[in-house]
Amino acid sequence: MRVCGVIAEYDPFHKGHERHLSLARERTGADYILCVMSGFYTQRGMPALLPPDVRARMALLCGADAVVQLPAAFSLREGDGFAGAGVEILNSLGCVDFLSFGCETEDVAFLQKAAERLAEPDAAFENTRKEAMQQGLSYAAAQGIALKNALGNDAETLKGPNAALALGYLKAVKKLKSDIEPCVVLRSHDYHAGEIEEYPSATAVRQAILRGDWKSVEESIPKPALPILMNAVSEGRLCRPESVDIPLRLALLQLGEEGIRKLPGVDEGLECRILQAAREETTRLGILQRVKTRRYTLGRISRALCAALLHMEKDSLPEHPECVQVLGFREKARPLMKKMQQGDLPVVMKKA
Repeated sequence: MRVCGVIAEYDPFHKGHERHLSLARERTGADYILCVMSGFYTQRGMPALLPPDVRARMALLCGADAVVQLPAAFSLREGDGFAGAGVEILNSLGCVDFLSFGCETEDVAFLQKAAERLAEPDAAFENTRKEAMQQGLSYAAAQGIALKNALGNDAETLKGPNAALALGYLKAVKKLKSDIEPCVVLRSHDYHAGEIEEYPSATAVRQAILRGDWKSVEESIPKPALPILMNAVSEGRLCRPESVDIPLRLALLQLGEEGIRKLPGVDEGLECRILQAAREETTRLGILQRVKTRRYTLGRISRALCAALLHMEKDSLPEHPECVQVLGFREKARPLMKKMQQGDLPVVMKKA
């Protein structure tokens, strides 16, 4: 049995994801594709546009054999936390041979070298990163400068969001001393691109759905998955971004400075900026724009705000996933389900 793991969000599942799963199966010779997918909340710090059961079903109809959930306690973390938890779930099952991910470069050796440098930084690397942060840059931007100094101009390819996650995956595999092998699929399109292309970004597809551009949506979603998406829309199961405006502002005002200070990603007095913004702004986007600085990126602030919605405190976050919750699987994947249940973590098949 050869199993290829994929860590994703599929918000929503589109033709680019279908292509990735097809290439991953082809290149690894996998009998099964096992996806670890974010649940109700995504790494960009927002509730998913579609609930996890809908997204999982779309994936199962278009190449995945089984889908398990990445809990919100991990899907709402920064890149390394998100990537590390996904890899830990796959590794705990004891049956995953490969991990496939999209990246702006297919040079696995170079990615491995960069991941090793991040996992075991020398004094020069740490000093460069520290100096960049003292200039007001975010951690990610400072890390990019340190990588460029250490690895040369080729490190420019590591600035993309897919590359950042790729490095997180590889660091996690190394830390766990796992035998899982990487399978990289080149991603040639911008992750945040807003236009509908042959293989569109999830951002572009979400924007098309929200503005009701169903022609573009139809062009972006694989045919087997399209009815699932349209049914969810007709049933009112979309979580529109503006739907969190009122509950988010209420949560922040109720938490106050002391409560906001306990949120993941909040430090150095950031709670004061967030609370002041919540008092003066009425929308999530307004709060984000008021709080954002060079050092505190939109992604980091978004994740903190989403944690506020869930009253999720940094000191109470679990260190490791405690179980594997199955969102769905294809009939032919029953042997995989049986194998997964022999792993280190309990496999939960029913919410009850």
